[in-house]
Amino acid sequence: MISKVHVALMRGGTSKCVVLRAEDVPPPGAERDRSLLRLLGSPDPRQIDGLGGATSTTSKVVLVEPSRRTQADVDYTFAQVSVLDATVDYRGNCGNCASTVGPFAISEGLVPCSTPLTEVRIYNTNTGKLMLAEVPTSRCGVLEEGDLAVAGVPGTGAQQTIWFVQPENTSGRGLLPTGHQLDVVATCLGPVRATVVDAANPVVFAAAEDLGIQGTEVEPLDRWPNEVRRALEQVRGYAAVALGLVEDPSQAASVSRNIPKVGIVRSPIDYVDIYGNLVPGSAQDVTARILSMGTLHQAFALTGAMALAAATIVHGSVADMAVGGGEHTRLRIGHPSGVLEITIRRDADGSLSALGVVRTARRLLVGDAFLPQPDP
Repeated sequence: MISKVHVALMRGGTSKCVVLRAEDVPPPGAERDRSLLRLLGSPDPRQIDGLGGATSTTSKVVLVEPSRRTQADVDYTFAQVSVLDATVDYRGNCGNCASTVGPFAISEGLVPCSTPLTEVRIYNTNTGKLMLAEVPTSRCGVLEEGDLAVAGVPGTGAQQTIWFVQPENTSGRGLLPTGHQLDVVATCLGPVRATVVDAANPVVFAAAEDLGIQGTEVEPLDRWPNEVRRALEQVRGYAAVALGLVEDPSQAASVSRNIPKVGIVRSPIDYVDIYGNLVPGSAQDVTARILSMGTLHQAFALTGAMALAAATIVHGSVADMAVGGGEHTRLRIGHPSGVLEITIRRDADGSLSALGVVRTARRLLVGDAFLPQPDP
């Protein structure tokens, strides 16, 4: 027996996501997970029999539904579907996929359209946090064409602004889950300075210098020295314990692959991106890399960028040291595909109130996906 489900395949920021109404799949649980795995074609390294793109950045599902909360218009649940394993991870948010939610909600009639801009209030169920999407509209339809270029995305599109409101503390352990601005983690390479920060998503940032690398690398992670990869997972395992996700650091690789992410930071430096273009240090405030699901992100995970921006305002963190300290209202992150800029807003007392970013998004196709159902 084959069933069908209405979906939109969308590119949001530097991710590709399958977007659908939550009501069109089973409720949370094993049956929903089986449906999402089948939808994307996992587990299979090519995802040949599904809509996934065989990478962590293209094996994502966005579930949207009307919100029962007075402060939100829609609820958004993010699902990271493993390519190689029969697992679906709901821990953490995806900021790039979040840029598909507003356009989808407007196109599906879940949110009234207004011209020239429609504000969509989005509640992320994964983190319990609110986002505001300022979606460009024309003639009460979503505007996708424009002149904004996003590093890591070919061409240009219409500018959408996304605000992560009061983004810290998604795990219930505060902005600094370890209680320290700076931790020193014992690894196979020796002590590595790191900062665990929780804003938009929990991320641990490590100093490139302590890992013995430049921090400008763009080649796939499997080409990095084994000791560096092992040390990065040891740092990530340390953070996973601090977040209460695992009891032993060695469990993080199998129990919690998606969260926390691990980033690498250093002071700004010239490097050549994956397209062969020079990215000057003068165009950056920090040079950084981030790993997602055991691979080097070819741009920068958007929630990771939010966490990095939050970390820079923590005096004494590895991020603060990388940017050279001081007060700032924006952060320009040099990543493998170019530069990403985050806007930082603070309250009068200096606390973090919101983090903003501009993205583009567009529908690649809208239609029915066909799902073979298992025999009863």
